[in-house]
Amino acid sequence: MQTLILLGHSTKDAESIKTKKKTSFAKFSLAVNEYNSKTKEERSTFYDILVFGKQAEAALEKVKKGDMVMVVGKPETEAYISAITNQPKAQITVTAENWRVLK
Repeated sequence: MQTLILLGHSTKDAESIKTKKKTSFAKFSLAVNEYNSKTKEERSTFYDILVFGKQAEAALEKVKKGDMVMVVGKPETEAYISAITNQPKAQITVTAENWRVLK
């Protein structure tokens, strides 16, 4: 079992999603920046965050674009081939167990 602890900025407001079975959840994206002191370069990794239950309702109210958010959750990686570049890509989705907007 893997658990990630992420600290980054929300790239957009949390949005409400409903599945075909009428289950509701919240979704937002998180940009996590890393700085390499040797090369003096910054790199961003983007994560899709899924939040369920009562925490999803709170996320819809509280998570806004640009907010610093901490997320603890389980990652899932999906590999695919880009339709634009025909190159392998990966998308990381994290199902949040806990999250908090930091002020």
